[in-house]
Amino acid sequence: MKRDRIELEEKLKTAIDNVKHNRKITEKISEIFREYKLPAGTFQSLVRSKDIYNLDVARLYVLTLSLSEVTNDDELIPSIYFTDKEIAGAKGYIENTTSSENMELPISLPDVIKMSDEEYVTRVEVKLLVKMFHSQLIFYDYETQRSPKFKRRGDSFIEVPEINKDSVTDISKHMLNGTYLPDTITLNIYSEQIEAISYNSKTQILTINEEAPISILDGFHRLQGAIKAHSLNPDLTQQMFLSIRCYDKDTAKRFFGQINTVNIVKPERLKELKSEKYSDQIVKNLQRKSELTGRIASASAISEIAGQLTTFDILSDAIDRIFNPRTSIEEREVSDYLIDFFAYLVSYYLDEFKLNPNEYRNTKINHPLMFIGYVQIAKMFKDENRDLKDIKEYVDGIDFKDSILAELLENRRGLNSKKTRNAIIEYFESRGGTNV
Repeated sequence: MKRDRIELEEKLKTAIDNVKHNRKITEKISEIFREYKLPAGTFQSLVRSKDIYNLDVARLYVLTLSLSEVTNDDELIPSIYFTDKEIAGAKGYIENTTSSENMELPISLPDVIKMSDEEYVTRVEVKLLVKMFHSQLIFYDYETQRSPKFKRRGDSFIEVPEINKDSVTDISKHMLNGTYLPDTITLNIYSEQIEAISYNSKTQILTINEEAPISILDGFHRLQGAIKAHSLNPDLTQQMFLSIRCYDKDTAKRFFGQINTVNIVKPERLKELKSEKYSDQIVKNLQRKSELTGRIASASAISEIAGQLTTFDILSDAIDRIFNPRTSIEEREVSDYLIDFFAYLVSYYLDEFKLNPNEYRNTKINHPLMFIGYVQIAKMFKDENRDLKDIKEYVDGIDFKDSILAELLENRRGLNSKKTRNAIIEYFESRGGTNV
């Protein structure tokens, strides 16, 4: 390549986000993909999995070419990044490396029992699911699964599934030894744009329709174990139960939240997925709609590599204790207020919270537990009907070197100590409206 691949990947990510909801444009992109002998649905799979980092140069070229043609973005002209040899050889390389075993939608499954319009069950050989995965038909949805790990790539980072390698190896060994008892893998097939599945009650055939998004809702480790086993023995005939759900995002999250598998989901992530309290839903709104988007960790600790600031549990607990929302109306009111509050706070301290947060970790202004203090400050501003423009003056007046505050933020009991969290609330509650 002529230029740094990472530079191109960042531009492609932005372009994908800009066009992924435009059906006409995505269809044009898919047409270009088909011209290069790539399976139908490849682009949609990339949209859902965000996995452009593992594309070979030829497929990266096709992605760049297609986005350049449909967006007319001068920064995506392929000749800027790819050599003449890479461009000329892309089609031939893809044809040589595209397996004739690739599957495409629609796919029909026999002997499917309908439990309801949203739930179906059947039995399949797991090699079918392995084949679907290799054909990029099944993707891992971070919104409804375990929170991702962050893997550094150059100066940025990428999301990758958190995998217990020992569990995958153990499953693979049992499948190869014939000692693995049939288990269940759950797929979620749902779309608001198209009819994702069709079911014939007379023949008991369920068809996964063209362009249907298929995410794995439960059994990712089982599938990875099967993939590993089949790479060692392609003739393996391991049977599995297949559960097919047609859940929207919220229902899928609730379903995953109630599952307890061998690879136990961290309690902080379970709490986020279940969203049982009004404060949980408020934090989810902050995750989606506020300046804290991408900054709230689902785990018990933040990832500094990812620029995270605080955790879901810290915010939810603070909002529940301080604002105490008990109705859906109160939930909406608190959500709207905190979205505005953090818009002002982050805007006044862009470097500290958004642009270069890691450079300010020692100042404690963006310490994870400080967000308990910010929620308490927000409550005080709301109760006193203070102008949110005064936030900067108030925060500038906080002495982050104060021995009491410093001891609370760095308490050895850690981020999840209720005693520490209560003390932080009391600290800022007693501080009141003063700026000294």
